[in-house]
Amino acid sequence: MYTSGMRPLSPGSPRNTWIAAVLLAGLLAVLAALQYRWIGEVSQAERQRMRTGLEASGAHFADDLWHEVSRAFSAFQPRMTGNPGAPEPEIAERWRRWRETAQQPALVRDVYLVDREAGGRLVLTRIDPATDQPVPAEWPADLLSVRRRLETADGSPQPFPLASDVPAMIIPRRHMFEPGDRQPPQGVAIVVLDRRVLIGELFPELAERCFGVSRSPEYLVAVKGPDGLVYRSDRSLPDARYLPGDVAVPLLGPRRQRTGGPGGPPPGEARPPLRPHSDHKSDRKAAIARPGRPGPPPDDNNVRPESPWRVVLTHRDGSLETAVNHARWRNLSVSLGVLALLAVTLAVLAVSAQRSRDLARQQIEFVAGLTHELNTPLAAIRSAGQNLADGLVAGPPQVKRYGVLIEREGRRLSGMVAKALELAGIQSGNRIYRPEPVNVAEVIDEALADCRWVLEEKGVEVERDVPPGLPLANVDRTALRLAVQNLLDNAVKYAGSAGWIGVRARAGRDGREVSLIVEDHGPGIRAEDRPHLFEPFYRGREAAGGPVHGSGLGLSLVRHAVEANRGSLSVATGPGGSAFTIRLPAAPAPSPAPVPSGAPAVETE
Repeated sequence: MYTSGMRPLSPGSPRNTWIAAVLLAGLLAVLAALQYRWIGEVSQAERQRMRTGLEASGAHFADDLWHEVSRAFSAFQPRMTGNPGAPEPEIAERWRRWRETAQQPALVRDVYLVDREAGGRLVLTRIDPATDQPVPAEWPADLLSVRRRLETADGSPQPFPLASDVPAMIIPRRHMFEPGDRQPPQGVAIVVLDRRVLIGELFPELAERCFGVSRSPEYLVAVKGPDGLVYRSDRSLPDARYLPGDVAVPLLGPRRQRTGGPGGPPPGEARPPLRPHSDHKSDRKAAIARPGRPGPPPDDNNVRPESPWRVVLTHRDGSLETAVNHARWRNLSVSLGVLALLAVTLAVLAVSAQRSRDLARQQIEFVAGLTHELNTPLAAIRSAGQNLADGLVAGPPQVKRYGVLIEREGRRLSGMVAKALELAGIQSGNRIYRPEPVNVAEVIDEALADCRWVLEEKGVEVERDVPPGLPLANVDRTALRLAVQNLLDNAVKYAGSAGWIGVRARAGRDGREVSLIVEDHGPGIRAEDRPHLFEPFYRGREAAGGPVHGSGLGLSLVRHAVEANRGSLSVATGPGGSAFTIRLPAAPAPSPAPVPSGAPAVETE
């Protein structure tokens, strides 16, 4: 006897398949860990690259600004005459030329001249641009820091000629490298830059040139001055979006001297004037020797004060860290999505392999069950034919009994062949259903007649409850007949020992639906078998290992036939038995017009 414990005839073992699946899953986990670590390293390198590029762009901004300022410095710087006693060039004349030839003439706001009297007092005069003549002036509030700086310097040249806080350039009025000249110049010119031009014209132009702020830039650009932010590339954003910033590069201040590189003047740029080496030493010794007169301190950081101007660069996402983290999580999401897809594919392959094994096992069970079922009627027919051939049957009663036996077993064989053909038609897609108005009562009677022999053999009582006046069902007649027959056959096999089967029909949904119910008083269906009840070749665990043989096709064929006719199949089960319900759409009501005489009758299959 065939049982469900037989091993399927498959080339591979389920255990080996699942071991391979586990190994592949472990490899995917290792790959995910390596991917996570690699993306972290790439993100760190990307963060460093972005910061380096941002610092270079900020240095380029500072260099371009310094280049614009250096033009003014070069224009006002005194020229070497070769004669120490020659009169100094006129500052007013230099300013006039600047206003006539400079690309940004409004960059210079005012020009002041500072002279030191015999008592050390600083006298300030202002160049009137209308007359190009110096006029006496009081020290303005924004130049008080420059005044203190000049008083502290005691007449010596300024180590860094730009007062960044004003901003203003402090330029000697006489060239300090004249041959044979050992006296430091006493007079200086203060060239004051116009903040409004810097903020309103120069900063926006440089921001556009270096960062393209009008073309959806990646970075926010701001310039911070002595009084806070003075320029923002996007004025709709608050100051908090720019501060503290990812990178801050000093502007208008001392820089490291790197030729042609970020942070240093480009080639050809005018540099601040340098003092002679001998004067530097003598002045430094003199400053140390005069304790009462403060001179330039030896600390280079104090000699070159830090500029209060900064260009502050911030990534539009909030910060470089945020932008890199967003990119990192996007990369992780894509990578993990690919790995998840691989994992799902692996799981689907494993499940498909398992389902293939289950299908192979069910097909083998189908062959075994069908062989057993075919063998029983064939053995009966062969035995009856042999007895008839041997002349062992004598008399009409015995001949009739043998004829009935042969007819009954032949019907059973026909039913099995019909199931196999129905399955072949469904799987090939060639099965075509032709719904038509069908009398449900007639189909039930035909199905009961087909199952009469097996009902009588098992001694099952059938209770038929079909009320008159039921609406016609819109269904393929042959398919419905086969479905009811399979439900009856299934009830006889698994609940025939109870000796009772009920067949009922009801109208529902206001006459728009017809229901057929086949119920029994059997043991019911186990909970673990219910999800697979309508799968082809599936048989319950107890049925597969018990004395009841079958192919596992009946309920699958019923479901397919019902659903193909726009119906539904459901089951209610419990310890007291099971009830299968077929719901079919009712046929449209016939036209009230009278049927003409002589019309051909509708033939049914």
